[in-house]
Amino acid sequence: MHSSQRGFFLIEVIIASSVIAVVLILLIGSIQNTVEVSQRALERTQASFLLEEGAEATKAIRDTSWSSISSLTPGTTYYLSYNGSAWVFTTTPVVIDRFTRSIVVTNVSRNATDDIAASGTTDSGTKLVTVTVSWSASTGLQTKSLAFYIANIRQ
Repeated sequence: MHSSQRGFFLIEVIIASSVIAVVLILLIGSIQNTVEVSQRALERTQASFLLEEGAEATKAIRDTSWSSISSLTPGTTYYLSYNGSAWVFTTTPVVIDRFTRSIVVTNVSRNATDDIAASGTTDSGTKLVTVTVSWSASTGLQTKSLAFYIANIRQ
C-alpha cells in the first residue's frame, strides 16, 4: 500500500469517527431532553392527582361535618392530613414526596338576585375552596391550582 493511500485511509477513519461521535452526542442530548420532558410530565400528573385528591378530601370533610369547613378562618392557608381514619385540616405544612398541597377557603357573597358576586350578602352555606399544589422542579418553583365552590348539603 502506498503511503498516500494509507494517509487517505487514516483521513477516512478520522472523518467516520467524527461523524459517529457527533451522532452519538446528538443522540445523548436527545435522550436527556426526552427524560427531562418525561419528568416534567410526571410531575404535572402527580400534581393533578394531588389536586383531585385535595378536592375529594375537602368534600369528604364537608360530608362528615359542615362545621369543619365553615369554622375555618377565611383566607388562611391550611393543609390536608390523613389521620388513619379521616381527612383533617391542619396549619402544619404536609409534604408528599416533593409536593406541598395547600387549601384556602374563602367566603362567598351573593347579590340581590342570589347569584354569586364579588360583594353582597355573605352566604354561610357556600365557600370557595382553592387547592394549590407546589413543588420544586429543575425549572424553579411550580404550582397548579384548582378552585371550586362547596356548599352545605345538609341544610
